[in-house]
Amino acid sequence: MNVNFQPDVDIRKSTGWVIALSIALIVLGILAILLPGIASAFFTSVIGWITLISGGVMIVQSFQSKPVRGFWLNLIIGIFYAIAGIYILSNLGSALLALTFAFGVLFIIEGIYTIIMAFTHRAGHRMSWLVALNGVVTLILGIMVLNRFPYSAIWLIGLYVGISLLMSGTSLLAAALTLRRAASNHSSLGS
Repeated sequence: MNVNFQPDVDIRKSTGWVIALSIALIVLGILAILLPGIASAFFTSVIGWITLISGGVMIVQSFQSKPVRGFWLNLIIGIFYAIAGIYILSNLGSALLALTFAFGVLFIIEGIYTIIMAFTHRAGHRMSWLVALNGVVTLILGIMVLNRFPYSAIWLIGLYVGISLLMSGTSLLAAALTLRRAASNHSSLGS
């Protein structure tokens, strides 16, 4: 197998941006873990803005494609999205509670489903015990979220977003450094 590497300078330049992004993700993840309440409010407001902007785009798009079937459906859905976005932005506390409750219910359902899949369909074959363990942990997390509800709303989403950002940044950094190392080794072997 022959792998064609780009020149070492190009790889260093392109991975430099990836490394900077991964470090930013790691820092944001650590901040979200340390300040989960602020991260939860920020994440919820981002969802509100995305919903509001999506609604606006859908409304504009419905008028641009008026001759096409579905005008009223697109318009009504766009209006509902815009209303939901405005509601989320003006009621961050309520939206945060609703999201946390939804996560708790989702974890419980996912945990039960995963446990059932592990035993009935032998998901993971010989490693189905690991699939069952995953289901048990997810189920316990869901129960913990709902057991501490509404207090869990203050930290849950921010903590989970922080962990996700931290893990994404770490894996991205590892991938970029591995690519740099491989390119460096290839250029030293080629010289």
